[in-house]
Amino acid sequence: MDIERLQQAEGPWPSGEIWIADMARVVTSLGVDLADHVTLTEIAELLGMQMPAPVRRASQTGAPHSGAVPPSPQPPPPARPSAPATESASPAQPFPDEPTPLLTPLSSGQSEPRAWAEPALALQDQQPAAHPAPYEPLLPPSSEAATLHAVLSRIVFEGPVDLERLLDLVAENAFVTELPRRPVRTLRFGVQLLVDLGEGMQPFLRDEMEILERVAAIAGRHSCEVRYFTDCPLHRCGEGAGWTWKPYRPPASGAKVLVLSDFGQHGNSGGSAAYRLRRDWEAAVDLMRRNGCLPAALAPMPPDRFPAWLTSLMPVLSWDRTTTTARALIGLS
Repeated sequence: MDIERLQQAEGPWPSGEIWIADMARVVTSLGVDLADHVTLTEIAELLGMQMPAPVRRASQTGAPHSGAVPPSPQPPPPARPSAPATESASPAQPFPDEPTPLLTPLSSGQSEPRAWAEPALALQDQQPAAHPAPYEPLLPPSSEAATLHAVLSRIVFEGPVDLERLLDLVAENAFVTELPRRPVRTLRFGVQLLVDLGEGMQPFLRDEMEILERVAAIAGRHSCEVRYFTDCPLHRCGEGAGWTWKPYRPPASGAKVLVLSDFGQHGNSGGSAAYRLRRDWEAAVDLMRRNGCLPAALAPMPPDRFPAWLTSLMPVLSWDRTTTTARALIGLS
């Protein structure tokens, strides 16, 4: 018998290296009927596998299972050559024992409080920072000085002699009474700063104060004149408290006037108020130009929000990081 040959094979069979696939291979090679539980048990024992006895169901024995005394083992049924294909390939397994829990629950009635091994996180310091955040100008820091110099200065023809222009005059046989010179920028005529303290410029108050320091460092404090106003300086402006303000007076002839304002674009002025604001600015700029002054403006808003009447009065530059020295020179030309 094939079972006897399997028993006579050289051993021992090492436990723990035999798998269910080895069992299935032996059963298939020997042609053992799946219903022959005795032969299957002998094969499992020879392979070193613990194979429990099959559990008989109540429906198979014809009598209900009482649960108190297990039924006596019955001999396996005779082999049936025409067994259905849906017959189970392995005998039924009994229910395993209750597994040991991995976690042990804590008792709900603890008398002592739980002590933590790690210290608690330190409370966040509510004190303000000793040093405020550094100021970041609205203009690009790398070119702010050059941009302000271009805005505050004016062009005069007092540079080196323009040799190309001189040769052209000689070639034309023109009578030269004065040597032509190249244009240069100068700050010697002085600067007047008009600072808007209106409602729309309140978010930019620190920027206005900082740019006053920058302008004083570039043009010189003795050449820098500051006037504060609200909305328009035509009727009331001054360098001190509001009750000391008087109607606007332009600086000396040739000075550059720099206006820091939003020209009412950030406020709620509309209708008659906007029309009156426009008329006041037109009169103020006309007064500057009749006195020989050149006005320019820095407005904290994008160029597409500049009103048309404002750009027709004076050059206006956007007071933000997009305004470089090159753009300032183009906008002032």
